[in-house]
Amino acid sequence: MIGIIDSGIGGRGIEVEIKKLLPDVKIEYLADTKNFPYGTKPVKTLHEILSKNIEKLIEKGAKVIVLACNTATVSSVKYLRKKFPNVSIVGVVPAIKPASEKTKTKNIAIFATPITSKSAYQKKLIEKYCRGINVTKIPFSKLAQEIESNDIIVAKKDIQKTWIKFKNRNIDAIVLGCTHYTLIKKDIQKIVGPKVKLIDSNSAVARQVKKLYNNIS
Repeated sequence: MIGIIDSGIGGRGIEVEIKKLLPDVKIEYLADTKNFPYGTKPVKTLHEILSKNIEKLIEKGAKVIVLACNTATVSSVKYLRKKFPNVSIVGVVPAIKPASEKTKTKNIAIFATPITSKSAYQKKLIEKYCRGINVTKIPFSKLAQEIESNDIIVAKKDIQKTWIKFKNRNIDAIVLGCTHYTLIKKDIQKIVGPKVKLIDSNSAVARQVKKLYNNIS
C-alpha cells in the first residue's frame, strides 16, 4: 500500500499521477484537514503532526509514504526519515532544477507558501541550480486556503493582483511550489500567459514512488 499525506486536497494531483503508473496498487490518502494549513505551522508542531499521520499509515500497511506538501517536506522530511527508517518517505520539493533547465530568459519565479519561500531547503536548491539565473520568490499566504475552500474566483484574483507586480520581469518559467497550486494550473496559466512555463513536481514524485514501491514489492 502507498500512503499520501497532505493537509487537504493538495496531494490529489500527485495521487492521479501515481495511479497512472501503479493502477493496481491500493492508495490511502490522508487528508489532514484538522491541521490545515501546514504552511503556517511551526516546524516542531509539524514534526509532531506528521509523525502521528505516518504512524497511522504504517499501521494500515503503507510501505511507501508521500509527504504531498512542499512545506511539510522542506521542514520535516529529514527528521521523519530518521524517525521512521523502516518505511520509504518521498518528499515534494519545489521543481527548481527543471525550471533552471527550461528557462531561456534566465528569469524564473517560485509560487509558494511563506514557510516554503523562507526555508533553508529552498534556498539551498536555488544556490545549487540557479547560478546565473534571477529567481523571484513570490509567497502567497492565503492561496492554498482559497483553493482548499474551492474559492477559485478569489484565488484567481489573488494571483492576478500579485502577478501584476512581477509580469514585466521577463520571467518565462514559474515553479508551483505548493501542491494545492497544481490543482488550478490551467487557471494560473491563463493569468501568466502562454509564454510562461508552469513547472511542478507531481509526475517526478510519482516516478520516484513507483521506483521505490517496485523495489520493495
